[in-house]
This record gives sequence, structure tokens and C-alpha cells, in this order.
Amino acid sequence: MKRRQPAQTFVMAALAMVALIGALSMVIDTGVYFVIQRQLQTAADAAALAAVWYVPACFNQPDWLGAGCQQSPPNPLAAGCPPAANPSDEGPCSQATYQLLANQSVALSLCAGPNLPAGTIPVQIDAHPGPVLVGPAVSTYVVSLSCDAPRWFGRILPNVLPTIHIGVSASAALGWLDANGQLRGDATRPAGNPPLVARLIT
Repeated sequence: MKRRQPAQTFVMAALAMVALIGALSMVIDTGVYFVIQRQLQTAADAAALAAVWYVPACFNQPDWLGAGCQQSPPNPLAAGCPPAANPSDEGPCSQATYQLLANQSVALSLCAGPNLPAGTIPVQIDAHPGPVLVGPAVSTYVVSLSCDAPRWFGRILPNVLPTIHIGVSASAALGWLDANGQLRGDATRPAGNPPLVARLIT
């Protein structure tokens, strides 16, 4: 049997080590990706649930206002919210943005990667009214977050993109909670005085 030369053995070991490091770096980056995505999703969920109490459906409906709806938009208007030409959206957009600012510190840190200060990589915010659910007729509000997070270890590999785009979205609805656990969008409070609740929807 012919024995391998030491140089051949060294080359094979080096190639195996490079392959192992490459695979390990991709596994670690994938794990970090899911952590960032989970943190962003948590922030989006909280923001949508906060914003839905300010949706236009709350305006000028005394029963809804008395049950917890907020009629007055927050002041000042949060950065990134629609201008005054669309005042009906200022309340929920501001509430969503404020809620995100309170919940995104970890996400901002993770989105910045291992070498950058938290907040260096911006988290993009999109908050807007969603569709009205026909059955039952309840208003919704949608919050989306995204960032282009740098790879933690995969960037050492050739031909690998230096960032990973991560995006999440959450939608919440507000309505009267009926006996079956469903939301109702009645303008006036139904018989039995059910509570007005916010709920995440898919």
C-alpha cells in the first residue's frame, strides 16, 4: 500500500478544516438569523397590538371610546408616520413606532452584527391600516419591520453576501369579544356588554 506524502496529508487536512469552518459559520449565522427574526417579530406584535387601539374605527364611536379606544392621536407625531394630510393614521402609526422603540433595543443590537454599535444598521418600520375583515367587520392595523443584518461569521467565506435581509410583519384587529371568542365590529356595544379587545390575526 502506497503511503500518502506528508504534504498531501497536510493539504487534505487544511481543506477539511476550511470546509468545517465554513459549515460551522453558516450554522451559527442561521441561528443568529432566527434570533433576530424572533426579536423583530415580538416587537412587531407588540406594536400592532398597541396601534390598533388608535385605528380610525375608534373615532367618533362613543361606545368604543368608553371601552378603551383612543380618539386623540399622540403628540408629537412619531418620525416616519404619515404627514398631517392623513390625520386618521397618525394615532396608530405613532403608537406603533413608540412601541417599537421600547421593544427593539435587542433587535437593533443584533441587526448591527458583532462589530457595530447598536443602531448602526437601521430597522425599517412600516405601519399602516390593514384591510377590514368582512366577517366580522373589524378594522386591522399592520406593522412590518426589516433590517439588513450583517453576517457574523459567514462573511469570512468568499462569494457570500455580507448581509442577510430579515423581515417580519404583524397584524392586529380590534372588536367586541362575543361568546364564541370571535371579534365583532359593531359600532355599538352588543347586548351583554362584552369587552373590547385587541388580538393578533394571521
